[in-house]
Amino acid sequence: MQTVINNGQAVNDCWNKIGVEGDRTCPELKTVIHCRNCPVYSTVGRSLLERETPLDYLQEWTNILANTPLDNLESQTNGAIVRSAETISVMIFRLGGEWLALPVRLLQEVTNPCVMHTLPHRSNELLLGLVNIRGEILMCISLGSLLDLENTTALSHPPSSFVSKRMVVVANEQDRWVFTVDEVAGVHRFQLSELQATPVVISKATEAYTKGVISWRGQKVNYLDSDLLFYTLNRRIL
Repeated sequence: MQTVINNGQAVNDCWNKIGVEGDRTCPELKTVIHCRNCPVYSTVGRSLLERETPLDYLQEWTNILANTPLDNLESQTNGAIVRSAETISVMIFRLGGEWLALPVRLLQEVTNPCVMHTLPHRSNELLLGLVNIRGEILMCISLGSLLDLENTTALSHPPSSFVSKRMVVVANEQDRWVFTVDEVAGVHRFQLSELQATPVVISKATEAYTKGVISWRGQKVNYLDSDLLFYTLNRRIL
């Protein structure tokens, strides 16, 4: 339980005593359901936002921001900004028996599988055909074929939160591609220092496209080299 202080004086933080953070004996809860819907809570909140800025506040934050690179700023739960090691945000997905990851900045959309139209004399193991994604015709490729992955099952009982059988749309500055995955495990964040060296047990094709390996939920996830992927697709298809 925490008492709220405003300009050196304690305010009526009844939500910490008889409200949702306290013993819930406040009679108003029957009407407002939650303290955030109560006028008392709103009034105290406004008073905190409208209070005068401490004399050294601006100078303190000026010094912090001036000495911390913007790329390395990370907000903490207590509101402070501290130096942080470089991190990466990735989308994790499964193809056959392999867990893979791509930078989330490339992700444009994850959608349900749709009708694929093959191209006469063009469709093959790598270029599967064309798909209509929200009115735009895009080329659908087999990422598993490019990486020379075998069609095996990674998990006998995958977590129910995963989304299975989806089409993923990725793009860089010039190109957009679509590929089908067996499972999508969402977006996750890692420290760059967590990237491990590529093991020798993976296939040579996969190794060529892997920057490193991430340990995630007891699985080894290959973090793919997106620049090499786009380069190869352009060279082999376009």
